Amino acid sequence: MIGVKIKAIEYYLPKQVENLKQLKRNNPKWDIKKIFSATGINKRYISNDEEDIISLSIKSTKKLFKKFPKNKIDFLIVVTQTSNFKLPSASCILQSKLNLRNDIRAFDINMGCSGFIYGLNIASNIIRNNEGKNGLIICTDVYTKFIQKNNRSCRPIFSDGSCSTIVSSDKKNYIDAFEFGTDGRGALDLSLNEGSKNIYMNGSRVALFSIKRVPACIKKLLKRTNKKITTIDKFIFHQASKYVLDKIYKIMNIDKNKIFENYQNCGNTVSASIPIALKMASKKKFLKNNDKVILTGFGVGLSWGSVLIKWKKIN
Repeated sequence: MIGVKIKAIEYYLPKQVENLKQLKRNNPKWDIKKIFSATGINKRYISNDEEDIISLSIKSTKKLFKKFPKNKIDFLIVVTQTSNFKLPSASCILQSKLNLRNDIRAFDINMGCSGFIYGLNIASNIIRNNEGKNGLIICTDVYTKFIQKNNRSCRPIFSDGSCSTIVSSDKKNYIDAFEFGTDGRGALDLSLNEGSKNIYMNGSRVALFSIKRVPACIKKLLKRTNKKITTIDKFIFHQASKYVLDKIYKIMNIDKNKIFENYQNCGNTVSASIPIALKMASKKKFLKNNDKVILTGFGVGLSWGSVLIKWKKIN
């Protein structure tokens, strides 16, 4: 069996930042202390008028190509929901902008906060089917372009950014089983309608969904892999908010020392949140070779997904 591993990760966050003071200045009637106690987010990254998912993706991927030769990329997966174009796909535009080979497959995945897990699953299957040795997954969104400054549900949470990940074949396998789920009954609880300039989120319903579905998903994954939660070394979740994540930790009885968080100073970067957290955790030496790590994404759809990986030091 062909093995698969995460080989390299690089990310880019816009230079423009919005912190709690600016949030209060724009919305003087908001109880910022109450908002912060729920979100735990100090600052978020806001793309400017000249930035979009294409420009952010180019910046994160060019950092990656300083370490990995672009001519070895066999396929490109772009995870995004905020492209400027309904057609063509962002992946086709980026294939050209990044000067990738013409004999590659390139496609988009229209997924939100669970999108990295979906992309990793598809990339792993392509490699295991011997249809490519190296895949590039770009997770990128600019949600803040669709969030008005007085949107209390979304403005204090979401950040813009891009994260580029190389997934490669290997003699050993570092990516184990996946577990997924979907509940479209809650689809409109986090949505952006055609022609709308403002993302709608029913925060309480999305939080309840997350608190219910994530622990169940992880339990199924543990059963599938014949593991106990105490044998898992590290957990990296989609960086939703302090309230949601703290509830999940409590329900699962997860030791805080096994958890990496970066939402405080990154915000919720949608599908990019997990790979960005992986890169930061690696740089801070939180992750060690052969650590058993569970990655879990959840949100828009409503959808969720988890994967068990064995950590291998990345470039």
